[in-house]
Amino acid sequence: MTGLLRGIREWVAERNTVQEVKRRFPEVTIERRVSFKGPLENLRLGAGVILQTGTVLHLGGMEWCQKKGHIEIGEHGVISPNCVLYGAGPGGIHVGKYFDCGPGVGIFASRTDYRAGPTNSIFASVVIGDEVIVYAHAVISPGVRIGDRAVIAAGAVVTRDVPADTFVGGSPARVIRQGVRSNSA
Repeated sequence: MTGLLRGIREWVAERNTVQEVKRRFPEVTIERRVSFKGPLENLRLGAGVILQTGTVLHLGGMEWCQKKGHIEIGEHGVISPNCVLYGAGPGGIHVGKYFDCGPGVGIFASRTDYRAGPTNSIFASVVIGDEVIVYAHAVISPGVRIGDRAVIAAGAVVTRDVPADTFVGGSPARVIRQGVRSNSA
């Protein structure tokens, strides 16, 4: 019975958090099972943003991330199902307008420092420009800047900056084509 009561309490708390996000950002669509971890004051969502089923947004605010974190998604961004945005730590995640994020994408502003051990983290902000497309199951690492209109291939592991209008793919991601979405291409 204790497990059932704990489960009900967790469900109510999560439901209340989603209701608070909807109150603060009334022009945002939030589907089922979207989770927000950390203080909601660390969240900014533009009008028309869609957060699809199973997405997790980690906003920091815990001891391990120096009580800091931030996620900002510009207007009309779409976060497809089962994405993880880990904005914990100084810097956080900043996403521009008209972001198209495929399912299962991971965007991380922090990671474990494998040299120093599992209780140590590295923090670096992630900045994603306007009109960026990230296809399914790509991973964006801490400290990466992605320029406007860039395209990230499915399954890519982005560990370095991506210039505007550039298509990257692979693990680690490398430039496949430049000028893919520029007006002059």
